[in-house]
Formats: sequence, C-alpha cells, structure tokens
Amino acid sequence: MRHKATKGACTLCGKEYARSGMGKHLASCLTQQPAELVEDDQRFSLHLQVMTRYPSDYWLHLQVDERATFKTLDTFLRNLWLECCGHMSQFFVGQQTIGMQGRLAASLRSGDEIDYDYDMGETTELRIKVLGEYKGPAPSGKSITILARNHPPEIPCDACEQHPAVRICPECNWEGEGWLCQECATGHSCGDEAGYLPIPNSPRAGVCGYNGA
Repeated sequence: MRHKATKGACTLCGKEYARSGMGKHLASCLTQQPAELVEDDQRFSLHLQVMTRYPSDYWLHLQVDERATFKTLDTFLRNLWLECCGHMSQFFVGQQTIGMQGRLAASLRSGDEIDYDYDMGETTELRIKVLGEYKGPAPSGKSITILARNHPPEIPCDACEQHPAVRICPECNWEGEGWLCQECATGHSCGDEAGYLPIPNSPRAGVCGYNGA
C-alpha cells in the first residue's frame, strides 16, 4: 500500500497545507481569531497535533478547551478515527500511563508530547504534541474542535495500479495487499464472500473490520 503526501484545509480560513505547514499556519491563524468570554471568566485552549507513530499520511490539528479531560479526547479520537469493537485504550509517556479523568491543561504545556494506543492487539499508535496555548476556549462551546484534517490519501489499486482503491479485501489485507478499485474488486478472486471493507479517512483503515465513523 502506497500513499502520496496529504494536505488538509484550515477550518478557520480555508487555506490548504501539508501537516507540518499546517502547524505553522495555525500558529498565526489562531492568534487572529477573537478570544471568547464564557461566564465572564477568560479561559484558554490547547492546540494539539495528532499523528501516527509510524509513517502514514493521517493527521489532525485540534483545538481543545482547557477543561477537557483525557477521557474527552479518548472519546473524540474513538468516534472520529478508531472505534470498531470497544477495545481498550491508554495515554502514556514512556512507561507511565496517564489517568483518563485528569485534565489535559493540568498535565500538558506547549511542546509536550504524549502517546496514545487504541486496541492492545492490532494497535493503532498515535503521538500527540501540544503546539501552543491560546486565549479563549475551543469555539462553538465544544470541548474539542477540528482545526484541520488530512484529505483522504490517494491510494492506488494493488491489482491494476491504475485507479484509486475504494475497497479492502480483509483476507488479502493480512498479506499487505487487497486494496482494490471498483473494477478489480468485482473480479477479485476472494469474491464477495470476503466481505469487502470501505476505505475511511483513518489510520484504522483495514484493521479489525473498521468501517469508519
């Protein structure tokens, strides 16, 4: 399976950048957004970058309100990217696990990095970095807001290499193949009995029967 570098659009202004460029752009774009007052008490939010700990083109930039807990972030990541079978998950630094009930803002500062695992069998491994702190909570009263997300990677069909893959054969995927365009999926040797999977915009694509949000 091969990926091309992905870009994403800033939800604040619509400009497109790759992951690292988006981080630099948001450092400027976020400071131009009006700070919000909530209950006459000024709050702040964290800018998080989320990516896999292995090479891939899946990434997120998030704005997280200071009151959000690690459980809030866990639930958000599950709903957006990961949830398939109710697997266990954990945040940690080195060998030390971070409790789910703690607030992110109480534990993290700009420049800090933590790791996150979903599913201790077929694990999806993420790294989360705090890129900055900004006055005001996450907009629209939400605990977590997506600032930018990668566009779906363009993945060529493993069989013909001419058209984009739109289905995954779970049987062939065990061997690192089976990402197929519609035409090749129709004539694929495993047949419809294989139970083709869709290709969601997620690092969990093709893993443990994940169908996407």
